[in-house]
Amino acid sequence: MSHQPVRILHQINHMNQDTAQSFIMKVYRHIDRSKIQFDFIVHTHNPSDYDEEIRALGGRIFNLQKPYKTGWIGYIYDLKAIIQLHGPFHAIHTHAMDMSGFILFMARWLGIPIRIAHSHSLSEVAFSLSPGKMSRWLRRKLIRHNATNWLGSSSSANQASLGFQAGHDQRSKMLRNGIDLSQYAKSDAKSAAKHTALREQLLIETDEPIVGHIGRFSAVKNHRFLIEIFEELLYRMPNARLVLIGDGPLRPQIEEIIEQKGIKNRVHLLGRQEDIAAFFQELDVLVLPTFQDGLPMVLVEAQAAGVPCVVSDTLPGEANLKAGFFTYVSLEQEAAIWAQWLMKAIQSDPVPEETRIRAVQQAGYDIKETVLKLEDVYNAQIS
Repeated sequence: MSHQPVRILHQINHMNQDTAQSFIMKVYRHIDRSKIQFDFIVHTHNPSDYDEEIRALGGRIFNLQKPYKTGWIGYIYDLKAIIQLHGPFHAIHTHAMDMSGFILFMARWLGIPIRIAHSHSLSEVAFSLSPGKMSRWLRRKLIRHNATNWLGSSSSANQASLGFQAGHDQRSKMLRNGIDLSQYAKSDAKSAAKHTALREQLLIETDEPIVGHIGRFSAVKNHRFLIEIFEELLYRMPNARLVLIGDGPLRPQIEEIIEQKGIKNRVHLLGRQEDIAAFFQELDVLVLPTFQDGLPMVLVEAQAAGVPCVVSDTLPGEANLKAGFFTYVSLEQEAAIWAQWLMKAIQSDPVPEETRIRAVQQAGYDIKETVLKLEDVYNAQIS
């Protein structure tokens, strides 16, 4: 007698590289797919970054347009058809908070027993709960009445999406966006090879310190101030380099600023990158002068890799995992003060691999532990 894996239906806007999408794929790669399989409802008909890998892992992708394009009647009909024709689904796991409440309502009506609302970041929640056709009150009400589980990457993310009740309801759990810690070890030969190859690719000498920033080119990331900080650092460390990973609408403006300041030869704009872990092997310090960003996963990854971190004090205290050099600096401080902190970070002593990996594990960011906790959620009502 053959045993088919139970199927979990994920609902998300797209499966391009982003916070929630990266988390889902890390879980998907590590979960026991002989017992649990993933399928996806995405609100786009355009190809996404992870489509090919999803299908290779055994997942199915169902494409829907959002109701404002098809109308609510058409959307309900299409969603009902997917669930009834391609099920049974033992759980539905929603990640797009603007649609979660309605999707969970439909899932309850159609008899899916496990219904999960998952908030991954404060920025995601702020966007999804902004004023629109469906009020914040109604979105929260639909989620609270139809979800069997509330998951949040942090307590603040859970509370932002569900209100103060999230901290007092037994359905609410914190599920850290875990990472594969084996990718952040500097001691292995593979990492050493990547370290050399990437510096050679960028024509950076081994004695030139690399300041890194990873994030979308958007106003909240504060790239303008970042360039000012780096310019101040160059007065003190003329051989420093700045590596910017990411893309976004403000990139042309930042490129123009770099050109105007005459520091183009010291700055590398690398666009979006898949193998972020490899780049952490390069960095001497990570700097994030962001205005607001919840708890960026790049901070967790940097600390796992032993990269010193200099970040704005707008980020939560839980961002510091006590895994090495980590300091908060006020955005009210001048760029010169930030530059001084960067120098201290660059000159700080390295942290033993065992110490930092243990700190990240204790903070709950080991993907293996995350998968086990999520499997418990999926299996809770599966007989």
